Amino acid sequence: MIFRLCSLFIAWILLCAGMATAQTKVVKEVNARQSNAWTGPELYKEFCAVCHGVDGRGTGPAASALKSQPTDLTTIARRSNNKYPDLKIQQIIKGDPNIPAHGSSDMPTWGNIFKSISANGAFGEMRVNALVDYLKTIQR
Repeated sequence: MIFRLCSLFIAWILLCAGMATAQTKVVKEVNARQSNAWTGPELYKEFCAVCHGVDGRGTGPAASALKSQPTDLTTIARRSNNKYPDLKIQQIIKGDPNIPAHGSSDMPTWGNIFKSISANGAFGEMRVNALVDYLKTIQR
């Protein structure tokens, strides 16, 4: 009888430990690779949707594994007195050190990444601008 109780108790502990482990999400970090994405929607889908969600509301599949909730990108204009701040968004995406909202350990600075996956630095700049323009279209 004691053996069965001990066995059940150990099984219960292992089950609880397994459930706790299964609930812990980890974001897999990978190096940037060449990309054929050039339009805003393509860039967003490839580089942003995993955290911000396909709808831009901060509910991507990796969101729950991050230290802080990703920003709802559909409310940028609303949070900026109903005016979309193109230059500020460009600076955030590029990883401007004067803009603290970007560049944390959770969020990559896409400006350098876009340059590193491009044959020409101007192509990286074009990608940033395409992404800035796309984000403007998803404001609600």
